[in-house]
Amino acid sequence: MGCFQIDLNSPLELLFYGLSLLQAIRAVQLAGAIRKDWSGFRQPPLTLPKMRLVEQGAYLLAIPPSVIVHEYFHAIPIWLFGGRVVSCGYGFYWGFVEQDRLFLASQEWFIKLAGTLGSLVFTAVLFFLLYRNQSQTLRYFARQSLKTLSYYTLIYYPIFSAVTFIGDWRVIYDFGSTPLLSGGTAVVHLALLLLFWQANQRGWFEMVGHQNQSEAAAFKQLAADWQQNPQNSTIALNYADALRRGGAPQQAKNILSQIIAQNPNLAEAYFQLALIQSSGRRTFPKTAVANLEKSLQLGLETPRHQAIAHQFLSQYFLDTGKGQLALQHLDTALAAVSKVNETSGSSLHKAQLLHMRSLAHQRQQQPERARQDAEQALSLAQSVGDAKAISFYQRELEVLFGRNGRV
Repeated sequence: MGCFQIDLNSPLELLFYGLSLLQAIRAVQLAGAIRKDWSGFRQPPLTLPKMRLVEQGAYLLAIPPSVIVHEYFHAIPIWLFGGRVVSCGYGFYWGFVEQDRLFLASQEWFIKLAGTLGSLVFTAVLFFLLYRNQSQTLRYFARQSLKTLSYYTLIYYPIFSAVTFIGDWRVIYDFGSTPLLSGGTAVVHLALLLLFWQANQRGWFEMVGHQNQSEAAAFKQLAADWQQNPQNSTIALNYADALRRGGAPQQAKNILSQIIAQNPNLAEAYFQLALIQSSGRRTFPKTAVANLEKSLQLGLETPRHQAIAHQFLSQYFLDTGKGQLALQHLDTALAAVSKVNETSGSSLHKAQLLHMRSLAHQRQQQPERARQDAEQALSLAQSVGDAKAISFYQRELEVLFGRNGRV
């Protein structure tokens, strides 16, 4: 039926194939890396590196077969309605099916909707095949593929159709031709989006990663302790911190919200919440800034956490052009980190703070102070022998002050 042909006269089709090919190359590389250590990949514990592989695989490896199912679910009603598929294309992460004629509006609606139904069927089958697997890694793949494919099917593709004016959803939501069918679809679509949003907010797609089996056992005991005594703020805070560190920030956020509701004056809870709110963002959201300030006002006790809180606030003020406030927070952060037991980690943290203060001095037109802080940062990196940090601070000195380190 003329399938899988590339129209060399269509720039858009060539672009889609080119982009898909790049993604397919990444998918092959990822599949090769997983296959190379398939036994280790499936064995416990579920580590953070494995989680990253799974999250990539939920997109790179799960979408291509779902696209095949999607396109065949378009073809089935075309055949049932007496039509014929005259051409089709498959580009791993996209595809199309062309029919020989137009059908009734209701039939066209169903033909277009059938592709989405196929994608949802594939998503459900893949999830139910894996979500009870003995391998924790594969169970995590079940959850992440459900999240990724649902997002791709129910959010990304409809937006793509609306923006580019191509795709199934232009026909599915043609209210002029099929008002009742399109309206009913909208109700179901919104209900599915609400379920998806609630599941995401509750952290249902998340699982917790561990470095080794002993850490996994300790977390299991901590979770049991919290289940037995959720009112204990110390246990709850430790549990939330373990969730956050293990890659389940939404679950941690929900626990912290419960802690704050029970004890609104617990500084550590606001601190941890701010870490979650700022994670993965280039700029700090105002909610995270407010929670950091709240944690300090309530008397954040741990010197290391005090240093981190002031460091994050200084970065926020640097980003917003308030250099003097940034300097004040960096001074306080350095004073706090000096109270932490001397280790290579604390020394590198101090070096990082000195580097940030050097940048703040630069913005305040204080070059001599900036140079002194930059040199101290390099000296600390050299004292612990961290080659990566040494290289970074040397390069920063050269960029800021030239190869001789002078202003």
